[in-house]
Amino acid sequence: MPADYVIDVDAGAVISRAWGVLTDFDLLDHQRRLGADPAFKPGFNQLFNFSDVTLVELTAEGIRTLAERNLFRAGARRAFLVHPGALTMFGLLRMFEILTSQYPDELRVEFNHVDAAREWLGLPPSGGGHP
Repeated sequence: MPADYVIDVDAGAVISRAWGVLTDFDLLDHQRRLGADPAFKPGFNQLFNFSDVTLVELTAEGIRTLAERNLFRAGARRAFLVHPGALTMFGLLRMFEILTSQYPDELRVEFNHVDAAREWLGLPPSGGGHP
């Protein structure tokens, strides 16, 4: 399972991470598990780190499905961290951003440093490791 998360209830945040070969199934499963987690609240912020994804096997249809099933409500900020050279991943996440653009100030894909993303979400710096 190359996508997982940790919920920081005190910070009101979901810290997600994907790695390796990433497929539609992986992200849909991540979304399903998160939605079923009793600690999850739709108003939580999210940091999703995609910087360790080595191969993107996502489809436009998968991205649309994720957007349609969005778990987060208005007011929840979401920061997506992408390795600067990962143009396919960046493009697919921008597509997701457009599909969920009713609240454009609440989702950002342009981060390429974890601490910038954490700061935008109101979280403390990472201390150098994965978010």
